[in-house]
Amino acid sequence: MIEPAKTSVRIAVDCSLLSGSNGGLVRYLQAILPRMMANSRDNVEWYLYARSADSCTQLPSPAALRQDHLPEHAGRILAPALSLPYWCRQDKPDVFWAPAHRLPLWLPKETAGVVTIHDLAWAKVPETLRSSTRVLDRTLMSRSARQAERVITVSNATAQDVAKHWPETQPRTQVIHAAAEALPPPGRLQDYAPALEKQHYFLFVGTPEPRKNLPRLLEAYAKACHAQPDFPSLAIAGGQGWGGENLEAQITDLKISGRVHLLGQVSDTMLATLYANALCLVMPSLYEGFGLPIVEALQHGLPILTANLSSMPEVAGAAGLLVDPLEPDSIANGLQRVALDKALRENLIKAAADLAPLYSWDRAAESTLAVLLEAAQAKRSTSSRN
Repeated sequence: MIEPAKTSVRIAVDCSLLSGSNGGLVRYLQAILPRMMANSRDNVEWYLYARSADSCTQLPSPAALRQDHLPEHAGRILAPALSLPYWCRQDKPDVFWAPAHRLPLWLPKETAGVVTIHDLAWAKVPETLRSSTRVLDRTLMSRSARQAERVITVSNATAQDVAKHWPETQPRTQVIHAAAEALPPPGRLQDYAPALEKQHYFLFVGTPEPRKNLPRLLEAYAKACHAQPDFPSLAIAGGQGWGGENLEAQITDLKISGRVHLLGQVSDTMLATLYANALCLVMPSLYEGFGLPIVEALQHGLPILTANLSSMPEVAGAAGLLVDPLEPDSIANGLQRVALDKALRENLIKAAADLAPLYSWDRAAESTLAVLLEAAQAKRSTSSRN
C-alpha cells in the first residue's frame, strides 16, 4: 500500500482511452488504473476526465467524473486544448496523469504533469501510423515530455528513445514495465477454432496494421511451409485493421489459403484457448514500445518468435527467438527452427515460465501511483519556495 502525503492529494487522470479502439493502450489503462485507485488511501481524491460515464463503469468509486461527450477522433484532437485544460482549471489537481503520450496544452501552475510514453512510433516508424496520430504524437509528445514533472516509460528501450530525443528528461524518467491481465481459463480448441490442431499452429495476436508487419510474415510463412508438407498452420487473431493491407488477397496469391486462418476479433476466452494450444507466438513487428502479446504468451508458457529490435528482445528475454523483421528469409528460418527443433522449443518454454512472474500489474500500479504522489509533492515543494 502506498503512503501518500499527510495532506489530501488530488489526482486527475485522462481516461479518454477507455472510449477508444487502440487495443494495447486501452488494456494498459483498464488494468493499471483500478489497481492504482484501490491502492490509494482516503486522502487521495481521484478526478476522471472521460468521453462518457459508460467507459468508466469498471473503475472503483468514489471519484469525480467529468465527461466531454466528444466523438473519439475529434476528442483526441480537441480535448488537450479544450476540455482537459478547462477541467484542470476548475478542479486544480495536484497532479495530472496522461497515460498515453499527451498532457493538456495548459495546466495550472500548481499542477504537476506526469506522462506515460509507450513508444516513439512517430519518430521510428512514422509510415506505419495514421497521419492524425503521427502529427498529434510528434507535436504533443514532445511538448509533454519537456513539460512533465515526471516521465514514465513502459520499457528500457522506450526510455532510451526518449533520452535520445529529449536528453533533459533523463533524470526525471522512470521505467515501469507494463504487464498483461490474466485471461480466463481456456476452453476446448475445437469449440472455438475447429480448423486448428493442438500444438500445430503459430499464433499472431494484434490488430492488423502496418507496424505489425503481417505482409512480410505471410511471405515468410509461405516460404517456410512450402518446403514442409506437414508444416504447422498460422492463426491470426485481431480486430479490424487499417492501412490498406489486403491479407486475404495476399494469402490467395501466395497459395497458402488452406494454411492461414484469419480469426478476426476474438473473445478473451477464445484468446486464452488459442494461447493454451499454440506451438509458438509470432510477433515480428517493425517496432513495439512493449508488446503485451509477448507477456500473454509468457503467461501461457509459449515460445516466442519476435523481432530483434526496439523493446521486443527486452520483453521476450530468453524465451524469444529473434529474427530480422525486414527479411522474410530470416522470419521463415525462425519459423522452421521452432517447428522442427524440439530441444529449442523446450528451452524457450522453460525460459517463458521463469520470466512470466516478472511482469505484474500490481507492481506496475504501485510504482505508477508512487511516481504521481512524488511528482505532486515535488511540485508543492517548488511552489512553496517561489
